[in-house]
Amino acid sequence: VTPRARSQHFAGDLEAEVRVNPPASDYPRLGPSRRLPAGSALVETHYRPGSVEPVVLLAMVKRAPSYDPEAGDWEYLILTPSGEATYRGRLPLCRRCHAEAPHDHVFGGPR
Repeated sequence: VTPRARSQHFAGDLEAEVRVNPPASDYPRLGPSRRLPAGSALVETHYRPGSVEPVVLLAMVKRAPSYDPEAGDWEYLILTPSGEATYRGRLPLCRRCHAEAPHDHVFGGPR
């Protein structure tokens, strides 16, 4: 969905690209009042500059209403390059930063 570019995660030291599943197909073209539906998933794959091997993946999955209404019902995941979740849930650091996002707790892609 987004071309590879410098990520705002991890102090901007890595490059990333974002991929989404079909329910999230409106990303990154959201408007201020537009929300992604439950089941939407966004995965940002991070690479060292110039590398083709991923370092870490960050994901957001929109859960059913009431999962975490204060945070837009998003579950946050930190995954290994092979896709194993090392952390998941209502991750405080993710929630805090994404509370500042302009649309449904979602920012645009890497820039």
